[in-house]
Amino acid sequence: MKKVTVIGAGTMGHSLAMVFALGGYQVALNDLSPEILEKSRSLIKANLDTLAEAKLFDPAQREEVAEKRITYTNDLGQAVAGTGFVVEAVVENVEVKKKLFSELDRLAPPEAILASNTSYLDIFKFVETSRPDKVLITHWFAPPHIVPLVEIVVGPQTSEQTVQTVKRLHDELGKTTIVIRKFLPGFVGNRMQAALGLEVFRLLEGGYASPEDLDKAAKAGFGLRLPILGVVKRMDFTGLDLVQHVLKNKSYQPPEVPGRSQIVDDLVAQGRRGVKDGAGFYDYGGRSSEEIMHERDLKLLKLRKFLEELGELG
Repeated sequence: MKKVTVIGAGTMGHSLAMVFALGGYQVALNDLSPEILEKSRSLIKANLDTLAEAKLFDPAQREEVAEKRITYTNDLGQAVAGTGFVVEAVVENVEVKKKLFSELDRLAPPEAILASNTSYLDIFKFVETSRPDKVLITHWFAPPHIVPLVEIVVGPQTSEQTVQTVKRLHDELGKTTIVIRKFLPGFVGNRMQAALGLEVFRLLEGGYASPEDLDKAAKAGFGLRLPILGVVKRMDFTGLDLVQHVLKNKSYQPPEVPGRSQIVDDLVAQGRRGVKDGAGFYDYGGRSSEEIMHERDLKLLKLRKFLEELGELG
């Protein structure tokens, strides 16, 4: 496999293309919008500069990776010609993805594997191709060029050969892969985040603590243990007899799923949608989203490097 195709050059797609290019592949990055494609080019170069600043990339290779290994194209046929692996990162819309996979099946070489980066859609129920054995989900986490986890979700007709080929492809990129043998909404990582998010909104809307104090509790408390112990090994350190005792305490009731949050609705109505607006729960002091994400990425890269040295990300 020498060529990889990424469909959708937005928030996730441009970063996916960069990771494959850093892995030595020729990459075709496709998007319908010329503006998004041009923006993806500048974002990739900015991301490479951040990696170089963290001493994880040779800046002399910037143009090689961003311009020679990546082809930016609006032509879907050109993007998939001769490719061995296609991953789509387009909008989370059933009809859009269904149509795209039909086009990919028609245009891509018959041996090419087709993957979706969907976060929650069960593509196996609506995607129709002549190669169901070569269709699966590869779910990355933002920012993809820093966060190593990739969830490989297997469909009912996905072949084991496809699973192992895709796992090996991502392992060789330095990603941390897990294989989820049957579909469930949100997969693994997002389901755990969603459960935590429900409790966060209950605490905020109940007036129990401020956003700042909740973040302190997470980062200075249980969050400090997460990179080393995870969520299952931690119970071994707690003692399973104590875990057994805690489970008997029925005073805790998990939050219901309301489908909305008044606090979030109010913030969005005020134009405080988060980093992209310079304000959300926090005010980011008038800095651009590029500045804020640059600061975040440098901290994440330092943490990732430290955890890799400890052998905790394998």
